Amino acid sequence: MEVQNSNAATHWISGLKSKHTAHFFALLAIATVFGGGGVRYGIMNAVVQLSALVILAFKPSQAVNFFRHAPTPLRILVALTLLLPLLQLVPLPPLLWNALPGRAVEAQSLALIDQSQHWMTWTTDPARTLVAFIGLLAPFTILATAGDHSSRLHASVFKWITGLGIANIMIGAIQLASGRQLLNWYGGGNPSHLYGTFANHNSAGLFLVIALCSLLGIETGDCPSRRMTKAAFGTLLTSGVFLTQSRSSIALLIIPAIQLLLQYLCAAPRRPLFQGSYMAAISVLAALGALSALAMGNSKAGEILHRFDDLRDARPMIWQDSLVAISRYWPAGSGIGTFDEVFQIDESLENANSHLAGRAHNEYLELLLESGLFGGLLALGWLIYGLRLTRSHAYRIHSHFLAPISAIMAISMQSLLDYPLRNQAIMCTAAAMIALLVAGSERTRHR
Repeated sequence: MEVQNSNAATHWISGLKSKHTAHFFALLAIATVFGGGGVRYGIMNAVVQLSALVILAFKPSQAVNFFRHAPTPLRILVALTLLLPLLQLVPLPPLLWNALPGRAVEAQSLALIDQSQHWMTWTTDPARTLVAFIGLLAPFTILATAGDHSSRLHASVFKWITGLGIANIMIGAIQLASGRQLLNWYGGGNPSHLYGTFANHNSAGLFLVIALCSLLGIETGDCPSRRMTKAAFGTLLTSGVFLTQSRSSIALLIIPAIQLLLQYLCAAPRRPLFQGSYMAAISVLAALGALSALAMGNSKAGEILHRFDDLRDARPMIWQDSLVAISRYWPAGSGIGTFDEVFQIDESLENANSHLAGRAHNEYLELLLESGLFGGLLALGWLIYGLRLTRSHAYRIHSHFLAPISAIMAISMQSLLDYPLRNQAIMCTAAAMIALLVAGSERTRHR
């Protein structure tokens, strides 16, 4: 059975023709350009989702091949992820629905209009949950159309994401120069923050961190011009992260820094400390330190540093009330996509202000509130599978492996403070990185 599973996984990795990967790259670009706004921007999200549906409609064999030949743990996790919101949309009889925790308010409201015997869904807001399910179609299509994951395609994906990151910086530069009057298709926002194609500067910064991880995954060989180009693009992407003024994204720059260090140490484990490239690396660090010192006098740099001086934040209060809401709906959950509606029931008066929380600002707490025990177990399953994939690369560390691991780690860490997976762009990028990580792991195991 193990041999059969391995052969099936290998077939999924290499069986699709490389021309099909054009759908992969096209959808990833469409998601980045139109899918960075979250649930409030339905028309923009619809462009991404309709593109995914068109791909699946014209190439249904790609989805079929995924469920036939992808590694078994991945197939199970993807199927359960797609199935959970659909189960929450199934109408339940009154006796069963009233037994769900946290439904007292709805039950009392239905009793007032003589509808207490009405069948109701598991989710408290079917429309929101349906939108959440539709939002899963694009990342699933990314996984299904990943295609032939040869080393050459790994490099192509890294170059594509790097290019999308640089395009975001160019768009963001025009936004900054015009005071958010040009190329601002989400409206509003802070005119001093770089957003690019995202509505949230935290997600914009995270995407640039992922692009930097992808850039580091591109091999340059011994070509000096390629190394210089790579260094220039790395500097540009790092500067873009700072211009977003996202504290979490700036802190996440430690991940590509560690990735770069690991790549270098694994490439030259026996090189003396003060030889050649080591001295160059130390020189670069010294130069960056000098530039940082000079930037202290720059107004834009001072504005960025000031954000780290003021660490007062409403997130801990939102987390406190989220835990109360989780206990109300535990273990069934309130329904995927319903946080904004149900959170207000348990929001304490001392924490309330003129702005709606909107999100839990912690992906894991929001998942537990909306999906309960089932969502928690599903997230744990993805974590265990990710650790298993990472362990499979531990004996053969390569830039092609480190880049997706670093990107997924960056998304996971920012999820502690924000909601990066609530927009199509980051979801599709995460799916692309998972596909690369799975493919690399299966090829290693097959060898």
